[in-house]
Amino acid sequence: MMDKNIGKKLDGRYGITELIGVGGMADVYKAKDLAENRIVAVKILKNEYADNDDFVRRFRNESKAIAVLSHPNIVKIYDVGFTDKIQFIVMEYIDGITLKEFLEQQGVIKWKDCIHFAIQILRALQHAHDRGIVHRDIKPQNIMLFPDGTIKVMDFGIARFAREEGKTLSDKAIGSVHYISPEQARGEITDGKSDVYSVGVMMYEMLTGVKPFDGDTPIAVALMHMNSVPKAPRTINDKIPEGLEEIVMRAMQTDASKRYQSAAEMIKDIEEFKKNPDIVFQYSFSKDAGDTEKTQYFVKNTDGKKTRDNKSAPSHLSEDSKPGKGGHKTNNKKLKEPEINDEYDEDEDDEEEEEVRGSSYFVVALTAIAAAVVIIAVAVVAYMVINIFVSDGSATEVIPDMVGHDYNYCKNLYSEYFTLEVDREQYSDTYEAGVIISHSPAGGTSFTVDKQTVTAVVSKGQRMVTVPNVYQQEVSTAQSMLEAKGLKVNFVRQSSDDVEENLVISTDPERNTQVAADSTVIVYVSLGPEIYDVVVPDVVGMKLADAVAEFEDKGFTVQLQEKDSLEEKDTVIAQSLSALTEDGQPNIVSPQQTVILTYSTGEEPTQECDITFAVPDGLKGKATFNAYVNGNLTGSVSVDNIGYVSTISVPVEGTEVVRVVLEAVNEDGDTASIGEYNVDFTNSTVTELKLDKDILRSMFGGEVVTTVTSQANTSTETEFVDPGATNYTTDDDVISDDFWATLWGY
Repeated sequence: MMDKNIGKKLDGRYGITELIGVGGMADVYKAKDLAENRIVAVKILKNEYADNDDFVRRFRNESKAIAVLSHPNIVKIYDVGFTDKIQFIVMEYIDGITLKEFLEQQGVIKWKDCIHFAIQILRALQHAHDRGIVHRDIKPQNIMLFPDGTIKVMDFGIARFAREEGKTLSDKAIGSVHYISPEQARGEITDGKSDVYSVGVMMYEMLTGVKPFDGDTPIAVALMHMNSVPKAPRTINDKIPEGLEEIVMRAMQTDASKRYQSAAEMIKDIEEFKKNPDIVFQYSFSKDAGDTEKTQYFVKNTDGKKTRDNKSAPSHLSEDSKPGKGGHKTNNKKLKEPEINDEYDEDEDDEEEEEVRGSSYFVVALTAIAAAVVIIAVAVVAYMVINIFVSDGSATEVIPDMVGHDYNYCKNLYSEYFTLEVDREQYSDTYEAGVIISHSPAGGTSFTVDKQTVTAVVSKGQRMVTVPNVYQQEVSTAQSMLEAKGLKVNFVRQSSDDVEENLVISTDPERNTQVAADSTVIVYVSLGPEIYDVVVPDVVGMKLADAVAEFEDKGFTVQLQEKDSLEEKDTVIAQSLSALTEDGQPNIVSPQQTVILTYSTGEEPTQECDITFAVPDGLKGKATFNAYVNGNLTGSVSVDNIGYVSTISVPVEGTEVVRVVLEAVNEDGDTASIGEYNVDFTNSTVTELKLDKDILRSMFGGEVVTTVTSQANTSTETEFVDPGATNYTTDDDVISDDFWATLWGY
């Protein structure tokens, strides 16, 4: 069955030609942009989702996200359209292959090609991250590759603004499982570091030819991303430079805080590696006994984004930092920091229980002895600590890092150890309202219990503004009103039966809605009533007035031009827009265009022919040649020096068959008729009746001085006198003109 969208014209502009891609929510078509005369790709929301408010919202969010992106490594978005009937996005058409197809062809690719691709992808992602957009579905299938090696990132289909109330996953990880970040697999908050992880996975695959994790089911692969460490790339391909392996492994750290904190940071390392492929960054990856993943020792980036998570309350102090018996407190212990995730792994507990059941009594006995030794040691240490506290009666602690955690919760949690107060509140694009942005003293600072005050800078959340009511306003007015509120504007034009052309239909978010300052508002502008495609009429042979009415009634604009023709006067003889397509089908188009109608003057059309003759050698001087029909000038041509040309062509115009007289004029103004021609303008043929070259010679080179008759025969002898030369008598039947031309240098 043929796709019903093929053959349609969206907004009277985008003619859909073929289906080129099928997605979960939308299909992608190849189309012709008639206004710009270019090939484009059009993504159309599937009909089964068009009535689903949630899917429509997600589709609009996608266009909202990608509309603000403009980068040479990101697929361009040209237009978006939302009506009750159809919702679509028009984007750049890419004539290339995906990185996935390239990897399937090549297997392992050269490391130089790998970093060439990776830098382009990271630059595209940094551009998006700087605008608050996380791709969250980076994979080879979404990377387009041109023959010249240029990369284009596409399909921000599940992208969201990173600020959007933390609801980035709808409680499910929906990225491609082989390239998904651990935090996305767990359904947690994601940011730009998730895209960095996915780039690391792609680089791993490019360099080794295999994915870092693979399994029988998507869930199995997702669990590997969360809990396992991949083989070092150099154990699979020893041609990989050590520095490049370090870059890949850092990007793929399970703990997001130990990864590159931005695409720009990763680009910086790759650029350093490009300058010196022998570089070793000395990033330390170590694995303790019993650990299930590598721990990388980096300085913690305290500028990383953190968001309050009310689902997981922070833990209280560790047991060894609580007040001791007898009113004394332990000395020099670190307060436990608030935790975001405190998950309990029941599977590990079950495994340990099974191991205990399978142990021998001998192992149990040894365990009991070891436990007794530990208990005695703890008692001795406790006794010594208590004696120390009794001696000075004071204790010191270390302030925990509270940045990114709820102020009120931390204030209550640590109230018996120090006083937490608000230094000031400020707006923040990174932290939600009520979350600590920074505090002084900072985390890790030692203090004396009950004698310390910690002051905190607390977030007020994003600065919110109200979307003004710009409905029914002109475009320029609406833009000024929205920008005055600190909002960005993205215009989308669509048809409307109720709102006049160039006036605002609505906005998204709607008017009077509270939104974050500097966010983007989509403004829907009316194109006027929707224009439906019509069949082009065939008016050739019709009277001009009837033909004009036929086109104008269908909504076309008509221009007229006349042309000489034997057809009856004011009869249409041609139309610029054909009534049939190339395959003979009726031509269906949008009437929002101009058609040119050519009509007959009723007069026979004139034709043009050239009268051409050879110029004798030896002529010189300026010459003009005029052609006359019945005494009327019908063509003329001039040359500055007739001696420089070998032929003369005189253009003439006329109809039917006529006799043309050719006249020559020299630079002294002397005129003479030199020839006659029959010209058939109907068949475009010219027949020479007479051409007197002697007259040409006399006017432009010499003169005839005598004519005699030879005694040996009856041929005419002509004596040609060259100025300053001896006279000769020539016989045209014996000696040719070329002889004299050679002799005298004509």
